[in-house]
Amino acid sequence: TITREDPADKGPAGGWPADIAVFLKPAALIQSDDPQIKALIGKIVRPEDSAFVKARKIINWVFLNIEKKPALSVPNALEVLKNRSGDCNEHAVLTVALLRAAGIPARSEAGLVYLRGRFYYHAWCVLYINRWITADAVFNQIPADVTHIRLLRGETDQQIRLIGVIGKTNLEVLSQTR
Repeated sequence: TITREDPADKGPAGGWPADIAVFLKPAALIQSDDPQIKALIGKIVRPEDSAFVKARKIINWVFLNIEKKPALSVPNALEVLKNRSGDCNEHAVLTVALLRAAGIPARSEAGLVYLRGRFYYHAWCVLYINRWITADAVFNQIPADVTHIRLLRGETDQQIRLIGVIGKTNLEVLSQTR
């Protein structure tokens, strides 16, 4: 099933349900309440933008402004904003912080992405606008395409649990059409 996102959707008028609202809060690595993050959001989106338009602008900003470069660290949003570089984890953590600062519930996901005939470890985010929607700032995708296979939903520091899975997972593409 393919669902087209409604760019006019502003999210719920009465506020988010409690199980969703928790993904608006800052976290140790996702400093969505920091003045630097808040100031940047004011430059990226307008208050009158719909939630989907805000998300699209944030994904695009991270795609254009964060250099794609391998990194060996557990990133936090403020460091990524300062350094303006990193791999998929850095892109995801900054995107989640910016989305939360813009009032859009978001969290990280990690798993595999199929690229140029192979599967690779990858991290991206998922945001909530009346349902969970995957988004990938590395590839400037919202929603992220079907090549993303989620193995874990959780913050970057929890992704260490994937070490035992990556490299030991066998997947085969049975058919592919465009």
